[in-house]
Amino acid sequence: MSRLLFSLCILACLPSLLFGADTDAAWLTGIPLDKAIRIGTGTQVVIEVSDPDCRFSRRMVRYWNLRRDVTRYVFLIALKEHPDAAGKVRYILCAPDREAAYREAYAGKLDFDEKTADRSCDVQELQNLHRDVAARLGAVGTPTYVINGVKVDGAKVAEIERLLGEKKMPFDAGAPK
Repeated sequence: MSRLLFSLCILACLPSLLFGADTDAAWLTGIPLDKAIRIGTGTQVVIEVSDPDCRFSRRMVRYWNLRRDVTRYVFLIALKEHPDAAGKVRYILCAPDREAAYREAYAGKLDFDEKTADRSCDVQELQNLHRDVAARLGAVGTPTYVINGVKVDGAKVAEIERLLGEKKMPFDAGAPK
């Protein structure tokens, strides 16, 4: 009987031991979610670091649109290998409806467009904050996700679904072979 109880205790603790996940929201402490772009209303919280010109970040938008159980908090960065991304980040952060501007940019509607120059405001402080959050989370590329305190580098759908522990979505992010 004691072996059974011991085994059950180990199994209950195993996810936290293996994945470093907290069972509560303590991992969110200190992340300024009010400064992120909030997308969705689900009970699962996902922190995302993204570049509007990253092809994998864009592909993952389709995946996230399938999930109704998630609320994403998106922090934007412009990687140096995407020279147009900085204008798109500024366009999104200057928008009165940041979620709508995000969807516009990630759908490719700002590609090869002068529209990004039409919207400018002083968001340098907010851009710096987004970069600081990305650095704090250890994001060196995009997309980067933090789910239940566990960082996921890249468009790794299987790992994301394992961490979310919910239904599986038929989706291929198009990872290189």
